[in-house]
Amino acid sequence: MKDYYRILGLGEDAGQQDIKKAFRRLAFAHHPDRNPGQERQAEENFKEINEAYGVLSDPGKRRQYDLARKGRFAGVPGFGYSQQDIFRDAFSNRKATEELMRMFGQAGLRFDQDFLNRVFFSGSGSAFRGSRSADGVEARRPGFFSRLVLKGLAGMGGFALRRLLGVEMPSPEKDLDQQMDLEISAAEAAAGEEKAFTCGRGDDARKLMVRIPKGVKPGTKIRLRGMGLKRDGKSGDLYLRVRVTG
Repeated sequence: MKDYYRILGLGEDAGQQDIKKAFRRLAFAHHPDRNPGQERQAEENFKEINEAYGVLSDPGKRRQYDLARKGRFAGVPGFGYSQQDIFRDAFSNRKATEELMRMFGQAGLRFDQDFLNRVFFSGSGSAFRGSRSADGVEARRPGFFSRLVLKGLAGMGGFALRRLLGVEMPSPEKDLDQQMDLEISAAEAAAGEEKAFTCGRGDDARKLMVRIPKGVKPGTKIRLRGMGLKRDGKSGDLYLRVRVTG
């Protein structure tokens, strides 16, 4: 049984704020983007840190984990969550995951869908929890990635989503969020600066300015609040996915 307290450098009496603070410190230090040349080991460390946080930050899982650790030699049932279970549950919490996306994104570190899928789910798209239908056929219940897709964050075509993930895209008019690529040079990515770009076409074209974080990594998504589609007095958000050229 893994020692999640040791992984985060905490005692068993650690409070939730201590757990969160330790996670953030270690997650930044071991993020693969912060460890060039040692990405593979960094990814393993990063996964362990997220796994530990996924258990200790969840009161129910932490309670079961503590009981399993203390009573595993006395016939108490063990800890019943696999690493994949922990990741699926953790990333199905949309609010918490979006907070992490913002946290890493502001530091120019990747934490978008492609990164999560590759690092935590081995690129298998397995962020969908399996369930069985009445006829015994395996069915997929959309989890974290599905909801991001439905908000327009996935950046994949409807055909690819149906073929790879079994997700039906909503019609565009039902979603006010937009996503587009923002191409910048390697020099712009390294230095960070404000960059002008044009959003939309024809009469709908708008010129906007975006601040690029210093050292931003390819694939990072920058969120512009209220810059998406507008309808009935409501405005969606615009998500810019950074592409570094040259």
